[in-house]
Amino acid sequence: MNEAVICAAVRSEKCNKVRKQGFIPGVIYGKGTESINIKLEQNELRNLLRHTKKANVRVKLGDDIRHCIIREVQKDPVNGQIIHVALQAISDEDVIRLKVPVVFKGKEKLGPVLQLLQERIPEVEIMGKASQMPEYVYVDVENRKSGDKILIKDIQTIDGIKVLDDENEILAVINEVKELSEAV
Repeated sequence: MNEAVICAAVRSEKCNKVRKQGFIPGVIYGKGTESINIKLEQNELRNLLRHTKKANVRVKLGDDIRHCIIREVQKDPVNGQIIHVALQAISDEDVIRLKVPVVFKGKEKLGPVLQLLQERIPEVEIMGKASQMPEYVYVDVENRKSGDKILIKDIQTIDGIKVLDDENEILAVINEVKELSEAV
């Protein structure tokens, strides 16, 4: 799997000072390693989070590159700016749990037959080896009919990846589109 690479620097300053300097403070932690306080360039991190849904990233810290998962992105509740990021360092063989988005393939085929996909759950939690973690999971809805319920068990994954949510939980429902009449 291809991960994005982001550069970080070790920080010794307090978080507020780092933010005033134009960086975003963060931490890298993981099994068998000490936590490392880091700072990330604001624009680089924002671009990474804007252009990818991936939680897997490679963090370049000096000459060392670490495989990490973005565990938490804290945002200011007032202005929505990122104020802290937590990254978990992992190895490719670690078994991890991760929330990933659900993508519904074939959604565009429902419109011409006056059907609408009503999505209820945008993401699910999966578990597997870090090296096998997908960016998303998908469900094919192309040949579904009005009234069909798409369940968690309909998600298609590769071997070794397990969906942890209740398999009978409803992800989405196919509804018939009712034509609007002109009320004049």
